[in-house]
Amino acid sequence: MNAAALIFSAVSKTFRSEGRQVQALEEVSFAIQPGRVTGLIGPDGAGKTTLMRLAAGLLLPDTGAISVLGLDSRARPLAVQSCIGYMPQRFGLYEDLSVQENLDLYADLQGVAMTERSARYAQLMRMTGLDPFTRRLAGRLSGGMKQKLGLACALLRAPQLLLLDEPTVGVDPVSRRELWQIVYRQVQETGMSVLLSTAYLDEAERCDEVILLHQGKLLGQGEPAQFSRSVAGRIFQVSAKGLSHRRLQAQLSRAPGVLDALSEGETVRLVMTAPVAPTAEALLPGQADVDIAPVAPRFEDAFVARLKKHRSEGETRLSIALKNKTGDGDVVIRVDKLQRRFGDFIAVNNVSFSVRRGEIFGLLGANGAGKSTTFRMLRSVTCQRRRTGCSRS
Repeated sequence: MNAAALIFSAVSKTFRSEGRQVQALEEVSFAIQPGRVTGLIGPDGAGKTTLMRLAAGLLLPDTGAISVLGLDSRARPLAVQSCIGYMPQRFGLYEDLSVQENLDLYADLQGVAMTERSARYAQLMRMTGLDPFTRRLAGRLSGGMKQKLGLACALLRAPQLLLLDEPTVGVDPVSRRELWQIVYRQVQETGMSVLLSTAYLDEAERCDEVILLHQGKLLGQGEPAQFSRSVAGRIFQVSAKGLSHRRLQAQLSRAPGVLDALSEGETVRLVMTAPVAPTAEALLPGQADVDIAPVAPRFEDAFVARLKKHRSEGETRLSIALKNKTGDGDVVIRVDKLQRRFGDFIAVNNVSFSVRRGEIFGLLGANGAGKSTTFRMLRSVTCQRRRTGCSRS
């Protein structure tokens, strides 16, 4: 087997903040193999960004050792930085520079030879679809385009190890998919190793392997399917006639033996504490027409189960049960043929929808679809009604 691309050996890192110590990482040990995409998973504050910066040689550990492509990061941080690609959160771009100027700047920083730049630029611009936008300021790109430009800058030197710190946060699903296609193309064509932190559990399932962090501690490492198998026999789908899915979720989340209850359409997905089939009487005493069916586990179930083992009852829950208010069917927002133009550009075109009281309404679309413009118009109307004393939006 080839040497590991990245090795952490009992690594700890502490920061001082407002007179107190914050333990970002505690005795973390793992190794990632070359030519694979490894996902770094964990909630906010788990230590993912600290781990990324340590791997990039931008921070030094308090204790422990880090080996990056065979280099000791403590002894040779500059050598580490010269042979990896690193894309920090929010892309690390200079927004007052054009796409081309960002490429030139990163090529200078990475020591890319002048004779190699033209061909590499052309290849990366074709790969990311940014070819027509090289003169546009980075600050005027959409979120998805910024994401792809940041990735292009990290790939200028075709590194052996690529570190991506939550590169898909805040961008649309199409751009997320395109980023994954670019990453896996690099792995397949060049044998590149990738460590990618993400907040999206569906992305974690695409990785060859995942590392799970929580409160600075390593909770596990392995293939996503391996995690899923750990909760086999503990996942069930429940429905009950006469109960809305929100009321059903609220009741099930308080039932004995239930670790997590997640609303899925008109049913609720349960993660149980033990691999024992629950009964209707135990889950919903006195409720008629309850259907309970076992379902195949997935990575998200295992993720929730692992984290909730390490959380006290007082901490924030991963799934939140919303209680229905009276007047559940009342429409509180109604939009009818909404339009908005900016000169010749149509930002919102004949959009109609309604939102009922107690409902979570999702407004989905790619970057540039008109979501923010719609929200701003809704906020403007709400503010105007408040000023005139109207209580309904």
